[in-house]
Amino acid sequence: MPSRRNLLAFGAVTLLLFFTEYQFAFSRDRYYNYYKRTVSRPITIRRDKNTTNLNIGILVVLDSKAKEAEYRQALDSLRCYTTFHKYSLELVYLEQNKTLSRLCPHSDFMFKRHCIAALSLPKYDWMLFVDGDVGVINPNHLIEEWIDERVNVILYDRLFNHEVMAGSYLIANSSYSVDFLNTWANYEFKLPDSFHGTDNGAIQTVLTDKLIPHAVEERLLCSYLWNKSKNYKDLYIYETCARFVLGANRLWDGQVKILPKGKAWARDGWLTGSMWSPRDFMFHGWQRTRQDSYRFASWPNPLSDSIDMTKCSLESGSWSYKDTFIRSDAEISDILKKCIRQVEKEFWKTAGDIRRFV
Repeated sequence: MPSRRNLLAFGAVTLLLFFTEYQFAFSRDRYYNYYKRTVSRPITIRRDKNTTNLNIGILVVLDSKAKEAEYRQALDSLRCYTTFHKYSLELVYLEQNKTLSRLCPHSDFMFKRHCIAALSLPKYDWMLFVDGDVGVINPNHLIEEWIDERVNVILYDRLFNHEVMAGSYLIANSSYSVDFLNTWANYEFKLPDSFHGTDNGAIQTVLTDKLIPHAVEERLLCSYLWNKSKNYKDLYIYETCARFVLGANRLWDGQVKILPKGKAWARDGWLTGSMWSPRDFMFHGWQRTRQDSYRFASWPNPLSDSIDMTKCSLESGSWSYKDTFIRSDAEISDILKKCIRQVEKEFWKTAGDIRRFV
């Protein structure tokens, strides 16, 4: 039985460790959120109705209204942005929409979203689909900057891995687009019995099947790797295979365009500690439970206050930021380039080793 002295010593050590951890957490949060003053940035760009008559909408699909609290900042930024620039914003809450749930009978929410996107698409000329945690960091951009009329589907590469991003895409109202989304959504019913990565994993196979159907042997190899995947490392090997088979091509006329790393409308904001530059438009990862946390993709808030929704319809709108989070394009570009170079090294190393995994 432990002595009284030992118990007291154990208690003292525990208390010291708790205090040290608390002090570290407090100091870390103070450091990551440090700023000197608030900076108000005016919205200087305007949609010119004389040069574009496109009906553009943003679609967000949430499984329930309760998720609003988790994504409050992201959703408020979209509400303010679309109000000011006169885009449509469509928020779908599956729990409240029995018709959509019936029309899209997918059990996996991630796939169900793309089925709903296919049903919503005919309302618009172009639609920007975004995850619930994608928000606008810089409203001085227009969605039209990324529209390419040569294609129907515009996707982009994630910065920190080998995936084509599944959580946001620009898509034109066309029969090709509807078929693309439904093919993707219905891949839920063809998933391998493996660590498949849900829609993130499936989009790689959808792309190889649709864009390079003639590469039968290569696609079979990637499919084999997907079927034997047991963890994230295996999943990245499969994704590397799919991207390698797709090759360096970025544009398939009339079909798909894949934007390279760092060239899209959105990126994971936590990669730069929420620091941003004028070139940035949207950040992915604004989840309340990850803010100032010790989890993967933790992020400090670059905004100095909550978005004032009463000012979003004013002619002279502005957003308030913490000054230390606003950086030059060159500085942010340097940070991202280092990340991209590291990921590209990993990609080629994995691509060279693929045969070893078979």
